[in-house]
Amino acid sequence: MKNRLEVARELLRDDGVIFVQCDDNEQAYLKVLMDEVFGRENFVNNIIAVMNPRGRQEASYPIAKSHEYLIIYSKEESMAIFLNINKKEYTGNENIYRLLSLRKSGNASSRKDRPNMYYPIYYSEKYNDISIYKNEDYTIEILPIKTSDGSDGRWRWKKENVQANKHLLVVKKNSKGVYDVYEKNYTVVDGEYKGEKIQTFIKDKNIINDKAKEHLETLFGEKIFDYPKSEYLLKIILEISTQPNDIVLDYHLGSGTTAAVAHKMGRQYIGVEQMDYVETIACERLRKVIQGEQGGISKSVNWQGGGDFIYCELAKWNETAKEKILECESLEELEKFFDEMYERYFLNYNLKIKEFKEKVLKEENFRNLSLDEQKKIFVAMLDNNQMYVNKTEMADKKFGISEEDKNLTNQFYNSEK
Repeated sequence: MKNRLEVARELLRDDGVIFVQCDDNEQAYLKVLMDEVFGRENFVNNIIAVMNPRGRQEASYPIAKSHEYLIIYSKEESMAIFLNINKKEYTGNENIYRLLSLRKSGNASSRKDRPNMYYPIYYSEKYNDISIYKNEDYTIEILPIKTSDGSDGRWRWKKENVQANKHLLVVKKNSKGVYDVYEKNYTVVDGEYKGEKIQTFIKDKNIINDKAKEHLETLFGEKIFDYPKSEYLLKIILEISTQPNDIVLDYHLGSGTTAAVAHKMGRQYIGVEQMDYVETIACERLRKVIQGEQGGISKSVNWQGGGDFIYCELAKWNETAKEKILECESLEELEKFFDEMYERYFLNYNLKIKEFKEKVLKEENFRNLSLDEQKKIFVAMLDNNQMYVNKTEMADKKFGISEEDKNLTNQFYNSEK
């Protein structure tokens, strides 16, 4: 999990956010892991989503589980963008906002947490304006208010963001008569209601009543997943964190719910799945979405079908050898495959092929192992760095990569042929 989160962080835009859904079995451990990868200062919130008010009726547990968690992190706290929901129209052209202190509160709110977010902001009473630069007009120095334990606080924005967006900031005296800086948080702009912020407790009837499992059974004519994700929950996530044409990544694609919702909502998307069912389930589901299926959120977004997607697989190499090993039904078949294995595929550099073939294979201890244990030993011989064909080696004829696939690979990496 950690390596995937590290890669996900690298892939995020600077103003991007990541949502990870889990139950209470992993929530605490996942939070600590994500603190390490993304930084505690970039923790946004932990949302509780009620999935089933009755809870899962598991006989072995005295308390029925009725909710799951959405743990949210940003790549860069000061740049993360969240949109509000529940939009409706107002008449007139009024601009309505509320004031939110620019000082960071809650977790990681002290100077020591983000030293570069502690700096003076200078205020000019003459011009009723602010600047990060001090001069003869901007003389009133404003620092972040101290935290509850008396230590220096910090701002929510970086210094350069303050200067670039000072039209969104207001200086007022707080209840103690001390100057403080506030952000204009708009709720109505040019007559359009921008909505309330999503709460940390979601009990949405559409999510609760979402027959996600039955929806998949209708699409495929059989039971596919026990607990597929709710399209309505994914819709809320995308509404508050993305806009049309933004790119959404789900690297645990599963049944394809994220991709299906992103497609219906006009987002670009990338789905990654290592299990073989990706082609028969996730891809097939997207084909049905394109055909205009009316389950999930389709009616709420007036989905009429259309669009396309591209499906690609990594070119296998040692992975093919692994599959052949697992298909063997006896030690004799494993022994027969070993000759092809060391001649054709990449093995660990410290493997002594002759010794293994002439001694280990004939030892009684090895032959007395179960077939599964023997297969594990064979798989362990493979070089894990060569499970798939590397881009730098795709021109080698032994891999059999077609010109079409070479061109696609070069286009994918945006490199020259």
